[in-house]
Amino acid sequence: MTSRCSRRHFLSAAAGGLLGSAALTSTSGCARADDQPSSQSSQPVAPAHYVFANAATAPSLDPSLTDNLETHRIARQILDGLVAPDPMTGEPVPALATDWRSSEDGLSWDFALRTGVFFHDGSGFDAEAVVTNFNRWAAASVRDSSTGRHSLFDAVFRRGAPEGSIYQECQAVDSSTVRILLRRPHPSLPKALTHPAFGVAAPSSISADTVGTAPVGTGPFKVQAGLDSGSGQRPGESVVLKASETYWGDLGPIGTLEFVAIPDTELRYVALRNEQVDGYDLVGLDAFAPLAREGVQVLQRDPYSVAYLGMNSSSGAFTDINVRQAVMASIDRQAVVRDHYPQGTNVAQAFLPARFNVPDTEVGFPGYNPQEARDLLGASQYDGAPLRFLYPTGASRSWALEPERLYADISAQLTRTGFEISPVPVPWSIYEETLRTRSQDHDLFLSGVNGGFRDPDYFTATLFSAPTPELGLDSPSLRTLINDAANVDDGEDRQELYRRANSRVIQEKAAMPLAFPTTGVAVDSRTASFPLSSTGFEEFNAIRLNEAP
Repeated sequence: MTSRCSRRHFLSAAAGGLLGSAALTSTSGCARADDQPSSQSSQPVAPAHYVFANAATAPSLDPSLTDNLETHRIARQILDGLVAPDPMTGEPVPALATDWRSSEDGLSWDFALRTGVFFHDGSGFDAEAVVTNFNRWAAASVRDSSTGRHSLFDAVFRRGAPEGSIYQECQAVDSSTVRILLRRPHPSLPKALTHPAFGVAAPSSISADTVGTAPVGTGPFKVQAGLDSGSGQRPGESVVLKASETYWGDLGPIGTLEFVAIPDTELRYVALRNEQVDGYDLVGLDAFAPLAREGVQVLQRDPYSVAYLGMNSSSGAFTDINVRQAVMASIDRQAVVRDHYPQGTNVAQAFLPARFNVPDTEVGFPGYNPQEARDLLGASQYDGAPLRFLYPTGASRSWALEPERLYADISAQLTRTGFEISPVPVPWSIYEETLRTRSQDHDLFLSGVNGGFRDPDYFTATLFSAPTPELGLDSPSLRTLINDAANVDDGEDRQELYRRANSRVIQEKAAMPLAFPTTGVAVDSRTASFPLSSTGFEEFNAIRLNEAP
C-alpha cells in the first residue's frame, strides 16, 4: 500500500460532487491489560497510518447526545466506559471499572475503578471524573421535541417518560469507587454501560465544552484533528486520531487512525481499490461480487439492526387504523429484502432480533396482500390527500444501504394500492432531528435502529419507552410492559413480558419492521484481522496488520 500523509479534507473534490437482584456481578482483573501503574508512564507508538471510510458524516464527536453510528464508532476509540462489551458475547467486561455489584434490592450499583489511569490531557482518572460525566448526562435536555437531540441516557433510565426516571444519582464513595443509585431495579444496567454513549470524558473537556469537537478521554487514541466548532463533519473530511502513549491497555499496531466520511457507496469502493483507504463500512449491493472476484476481504456482521417503516398515527388519515393496516398489507417485505439488502438479511417479523429468542406472538404484522390493502383503504377515512413520506439522502445506513432507492420501491407499492405519495427527501445530517422536531411534516418515514448493546431493552427502550413524536404514539400499556421487563432479571418471566410487548406493538400498528439487515466491511490486503462487531463499534487498536513485504 502506498504511504499516506494525514489529511483533513480527504477526497473532498469527489465527495463535494457525490457525496435488581442480590446476585454479584463482579469480574476481577482486566480484559485488556493486566498491569495497573501507579504513575503515568509511556509506551512506544507504532508508525502505521490506517484510514477507514465511514458511510456517513459524524455530526458531533459527543456520543452522549446523538444516535449516529459514525459518532459512536469514532468516540469508542477515544473514550473508555466503565465497562466494555465482550467481542464475542457482548456481555460487559472490565474497562475503567474492574468489578461491579448490585445491592440486595437492586437499587444501587457499586463500580470499583481502575487505578493509575490518566486522561489524554495528563489529568488523573478517578471517581469524581465519573460523577462529573453522570451529572452532565443527567442534566442534558433530551426527548425534547424542540431540539431533536437524542440521548441513550434518557432511553436507558427512562428520563422523560411519564412514569419517571429510574436514575437517582451517581456518588463518589471514595477515589476509586462510584455508586449509581436507582429508583427502580435495572438488572441490565452493566450491559447498557457498554455503549459508547457512556464513554467517560475528562472534566477539563466537559468544562471547556469540547466533547463534541475534540473529546479528551482515556482510550487508545487521542484527537489530533477533530471537528470545527459549530459544524459537523463534512463529506470527504477526516477526523484524525493519534495513538495515546499513556494508554493503560494494548495500543496495537496503528499509530495514526483516520476516519473519512464517504457517503456514496461507489466512491467508498473506488477509494479502497485505489488504495486511498484501508477499509470501509457498508459495502454496497453492487460491490460484493466485484470485491469477491478481486480477492478483497469482505467481512459480514451478524444482523443486529432493524429497518422499519414508521407511520405518524396522530396525523390526518393515519388516526384510522384501517389506513395503517392498508399500508402494511401493501408492502412486499420479501421483495424489499431481496432487492435492497445483502444476502443473509431476513424479513423482520418483530422489532427484536431473533438472537433474543422472544416467543412468537399469536398474531403478526399484516402480510403482503394487495387486494386486502385495497379493501381496507376503501373502507377507511383516507380521502386521497398526498401522504408526506420522509426519507434520508446523502448517506448509507446499516438499515438502508441506499435509502433513496428503498423509498422509491416502497412508494411504488403504496401507489399501486391507491395511496397518493408526496416525497420529502431530507439530508441525513438533519434527518433524525427533523423527525423529532417536525413530526407534523410527515405521515410516513423510513428509519431503523442499530443495536447498541446486547440486550432487548436497547431496541424497546429506544423505540417505545416514552411517547414518540415521530410515531405519534403514546401507549401507556406498551410502556408498562417494556418498563416492567427492564426491571426483571433475564429468564422466562422477562421473555414473556417482551412477547406481550411485541403483541402490543402489533396491535398499535404505528410502525412496521421490514428487515434485519446484515452489513459488510471491506478491508485491504495489509489488514490481517479486523475486530468485527455486530454493533459497528469496533475497537481499532485490536486491528492486526500484515508485515510489509
